[in-house]
Amino acid sequence: MNLVIAAIIVVLLVCAFRLYRLATRLDRLHRRTEAAWAALDVALARRSGVARALAAAGDLAPAVATTLAAAARRTEDAGDRTRRADAENELTRLLEQLPTPPDSSVADELAETAQRVLLARRFYNDAVRDTRALRADRFSRMFRLAGRASLPDYFEIAEYNPSRPLNRVSARVLMIDDADRVLLFQGGDPQLPGDRFWFTPGGGVEAGEDLLGAAQRELTEETRMRLPRTAFAGPVWWRRSRFTFSGQDYEQTEYFFVAAPPADAAVHHDGFTEVERSYIHGEEWWAADALAATGDVVYPLQLTARLPEAVKLLREVTGGRGPAVPPEPTQID
Repeated sequence: MNLVIAAIIVVLLVCAFRLYRLATRLDRLHRRTEAAWAALDVALARRSGVARALAAAGDLAPAVATTLAAAARRTEDAGDRTRRADAENELTRLLEQLPTPPDSSVADELAETAQRVLLARRFYNDAVRDTRALRADRFSRMFRLAGRASLPDYFEIAEYNPSRPLNRVSARVLMIDDADRVLLFQGGDPQLPGDRFWFTPGGGVEAGEDLLGAAQRELTEETRMRLPRTAFAGPVWWRRSRFTFSGQDYEQTEYFFVAAPPADAAVHHDGFTEVERSYIHGEEWWAADALAATGDVVYPLQLTARLPEAVKLLREVTGGRGPAVPPEPTQID
């Protein structure tokens, strides 16, 4: 009898543990879905704002501008997500029919907002898929683990993806430690399974930022290493690149700074955005000989050959042995 009771207790404990884990995971998925929708809502609102600004700029025919502004307002006034999807599709249709804006900055802004909407919608729908799948679990349904939470619905709208490449200026950091190793992230296009390459920390320059400020901010966001502006030297290199990421074409100009990490610094990823979490898979400190021996793709392409040059520049700057950084950055591939 005691064995039977013990067995029943064990079974109940196992079931209780599984229910606890399911409930915790389900709660986490619901929170993720809500956060993803908030990000998508912000991206859609930004697209609407850009559309209204374009309508008010005076470059469109009056009738076209009026129609575009009205469509943008309808996306903002939609009372539910079904009406919101219809309104967003109408705005997409109108944007696709517009000629390329004469102001290239407006065209770039439209392309950037389209990319943000595309990625945010995919993140939201991925969260909805995972939440609905877990709620369909037998235990979830039997014990009503979702409580009164409504079942999330997919948000399906037509994707607006301008063919014009998005022009972008990027500030990147050659973070070199005391062992002359450079910090590289490994990433890949989320739409291309198996795509892998190595690249330096850094990212796009935001409105109102200078190159050095962008390099400082991106390094902090991506690694949690906080360095003063005086810790960066450069830019020492620059390059132009054209690439496609998540279906969007980019024309990017990159500027590279050199810096040394703080003592006993560790790389932390808690500052990553959802987009960065989708394509950055890890990091590694690379020595020049290891870079020369690897068969992996590394950006910039000349990093392997020019890393000793970057190390020398950094050592001369940190050692106080005169102006090592050239007045103009060197162009590389």
